[in-house]
Amino acid sequence: MTILSWIFVVCLSTFLIMSCIGLFSIGLFFKATKRLEILKLKRPKKKAQRKRWLREKHKEEKKKNRQLRQGIILILVGGLLLGGGMYARYYEQTNLSSTDGTIMVQTYFITNEVNKQLVDLQNGTPGEEKKEKLMELSSLLASYGSSSPSSSLSTEGQQSLNRYYVQLREFGTNLYSLTIPQLNNEDTLSAYLEDLVRIKQTQKKVFKQFSVNEDALKQKK
Repeated sequence: MTILSWIFVVCLSTFLIMSCIGLFSIGLFFKATKRLEILKLKRPKKKAQRKRWLREKHKEEKKKNRQLRQGIILILVGGLLLGGGMYARYYEQTNLSSTDGTIMVQTYFITNEVNKQLVDLQNGTPGEEKKEKLMELSSLLASYGSSSPSSSLSTEGQQSLNRYYVQLREFGTNLYSLTIPQLNNEDTLSAYLEDLVRIKQTQKKVFKQFSVNEDALKQKK
């Protein structure tokens, strides 16, 4: 479990405990209120007994007010903790984990570099000069694409990332296996550049979904 998951569990558990104690205190408040009503009906007429009755009445009123105040505070604090825990859970479900974030950043630069290498080939650079570099880049894409999204993400988030990872894995694996004659083939290069466009489109959707600042990444080039 991640730190945020533990925060959510602790906050939820604390909320349940504090709510139970708070409800119990409010229950005692109603019980004390009933006892106080009965006590008021038994107001003695003799002065000596009335002093003792007033002390008991005052004591019961203090107890009743304390129990009500305690119950309300416990429930309110528990509610605040629950709100904090729910926010931590929401944040975890809608933000990339450190591992997924690293993969997104690294593959952003790798796919850009692959695109550059393929364009160079289209412009007449011999496949022999690019083969080794493309093998290195494609193996990285295949490796990153073999990752699994963090289980702490929402179902929708996991599906989006998984779709992106599958595209990376398939693209990297296929690119790695290309021969030099294929790298010198115009149709083959065009097909791979089209595949790369689709990968970049998926990448942009993931960036938007998880609020990744692409402009900040562009400045790191």
